[in-house]
Amino acid sequence: MSVKEVRALSTSDPAKFMLGAASANRLAAMTGLPAEKLRDRSLQAISDEFRFHIDPMLLFFRKICGKVVKTDPVTHVDQPVPFATVQVEDTDCSFLGFFPVNSPWSWLFPFHCHREVIATTRTDECGNFCVWVPRFDIDWILRFRRERHCYPIIFQRPTLGDILKGIDPQATLPFPWKKPDPDPGPLAVLNRARLASQIATSFGPGVAARLDRLQTTAKFGAMIGEATAALDAPADLSFLQPPLGAELQPMAKPAAKGRGPAVAATLAARLGVEVEGLKGLDLRHYAGPFWRCYDVFVPEWVPILDVPDITFRVLQDTNGDGVEEQIYGESYFVVRWDDTSSAPVTLHAGPNALSSNLCGQPLIPCGNVPAIVMAGRLPVTGDPLVYDGTLGDASAGYARRTNRPHPSGAFSEALPLPEGQAPLAGVLSLFGCNKTDPKATHYRLVYRFSSNAGASFTTATPFLNMPHSLFRLNGVGVGEWHSAVPDSMGWYPIALPPGPNPWLPQDLLIDWPSQSLASGLYGVTLQLGTGGANVTSSSAEVAFVVDNTAPTGPMTVEVGPSAAGPFTPIDDICPVVRRGVIPQDRYFRVTLHAAARHLRSTQLWASGCGGGAFTFVSGVGGHQAVPGSTLYQHWHDSVTDNDQVLQVIYQLAAGTLEGTYSFGAIVSGRAFSPNDGAGYTAVPPWAYDPDLVHIYPSVAFSVFNAAP
Repeated sequence: MSVKEVRALSTSDPAKFMLGAASANRLAAMTGLPAEKLRDRSLQAISDEFRFHIDPMLLFFRKICGKVVKTDPVTHVDQPVPFATVQVEDTDCSFLGFFPVNSPWSWLFPFHCHREVIATTRTDECGNFCVWVPRFDIDWILRFRRERHCYPIIFQRPTLGDILKGIDPQATLPFPWKKPDPDPGPLAVLNRARLASQIATSFGPGVAARLDRLQTTAKFGAMIGEATAALDAPADLSFLQPPLGAELQPMAKPAAKGRGPAVAATLAARLGVEVEGLKGLDLRHYAGPFWRCYDVFVPEWVPILDVPDITFRVLQDTNGDGVEEQIYGESYFVVRWDDTSSAPVTLHAGPNALSSNLCGQPLIPCGNVPAIVMAGRLPVTGDPLVYDGTLGDASAGYARRTNRPHPSGAFSEALPLPEGQAPLAGVLSLFGCNKTDPKATHYRLVYRFSSNAGASFTTATPFLNMPHSLFRLNGVGVGEWHSAVPDSMGWYPIALPPGPNPWLPQDLLIDWPSQSLASGLYGVTLQLGTGGANVTSSSAEVAFVVDNTAPTGPMTVEVGPSAAGPFTPIDDICPVVRRGVIPQDRYFRVTLHAAARHLRSTQLWASGCGGGAFTFVSGVGGHQAVPGSTLYQHWHDSVTDNDQVLQVIYQLAAGTLEGTYSFGAIVSGRAFSPNDGAGYTAVPPWAYDPDLVHIYPSVAFSVFNAAP
């Protein structure tokens, strides 16, 4: 089965859908027809026979599309899971609802569950899938929820946008949160350090990293579709565990297998129900958290019986034995079925899933000589404005359209902009032509390294211990994986295991985890040969500047009685500012030394805890103060502008309340990932400003009305 056939399978004729027992019972309850006359028949056949007995609207379908991804535990980037089986299930479950009195969240513990597969499809090479769901199944779910006062809120997982609505308004500069429509969206004006800290504390580092990643491409005039879809998608809050009482906590631990009867007996006694009614309850498995309802008062524990839903399960052959294992499941209330404009479903597969660094790679143009053609989606030959691979050039190895300088130093700059020098970072998927030499059976990549331009190069060394994965559909339409493993001298076999479909990504030479080697200038050559020291042909050397180093941003804070000083440094440990028994204005001089091997930009700001606000007085070193805010910022004005000192004077008025205040900053480098699809789709290609590597220096202190 080819990739094209997989895509066709995802949108096949829904009229051929066959009703199982659960679906037949649903439709029977809605139409009054006997379930046995509907079971094991297609909707087309049912429509033909009962067209004057069934509302035609019930026989329509709704197309649900989505994506299966695996989140990288280090970068928090979602990587596609290709050629996995997606099963759509008609699910009936009873739940024991847990509504802690002092928590904004609620959890549902399932029992008495029954699932029936109503549709099956497969993800494409980018992890995407589409499937048709019978309309009457969705209507049944909505009818159930309408009959349960307040439960429509319980059965909706919070989105990332919902989370932002609950964040401290002072986490935004200068505007409070609003949905990013119309332009400009809010992500460009959020106080990133404060927001990231609040979200990481309340919702976990994964959610914070995902939101922070959205902000890296946010700017005025940018497309907001990706941000809107991400903010409308359910937030992964699985780290928020239900705060069970002391008597139940031991039963919710992984080692609690076999304690189900004890759990059921304890809760049945509390609820005043028969213990048999809670058979199958396992506190180790739950759905949630959900926003808790506030319009009615409910007991802490509430049984909710026979809840209908449509759930997803994803399977993949993860160990090559020909049998697919589950990589995603037990997912309740993923889709808001009452929201016809909901974003595509995103299913986050488990750590056992096999994912791809890149998908949708275009075919590589090859001649009759070996060549390195692309790094990710970034061309390394051809258009010199995209990339320069000539080692003799001072700009060798840099992308020229990405993160270009702004001569004014301001964040917004009129076109045209001068050419930039943006290095690469992260995993570099190198593509090229390794089948041009009939004598060759193997290929490898070798590199020369220089710590910086102008320094001497090392001798050529092969890339070692860098296996990469390829995937395809086998003859029976199941995803198959192959690990390309180099030998002790870095040689990979050119020939791949035969089969009916091509291995993807095609023409992949190596997945180079550039962070595993030193940052600097690399000259990389593709060699063809028969292994060992026998090289029969070689490509031209291609330059890559790699920079995975984090910027630096030491910050000092001094306080004084006036904008002219004198200023005294605040303490490093438990800093406290005393502004007199009768409060007096205090002025703060904040100095940020922002530096990087390849500096992109830096921003400095002041914030409070809700008891007051700073006033921007003056600044030097930066090139732009944002009116109406405390933000002071600088964008690199040339490719040599890699070290910048910002110094700002802020005033804290005597009338502001006592409390905790802080100064924060972000220092960003110019390095970017060529595997990132955002640069590939930019207009013109790669003319964009990513913010992949950055730091958040900050200083917090307390202000009291007391004598110094």
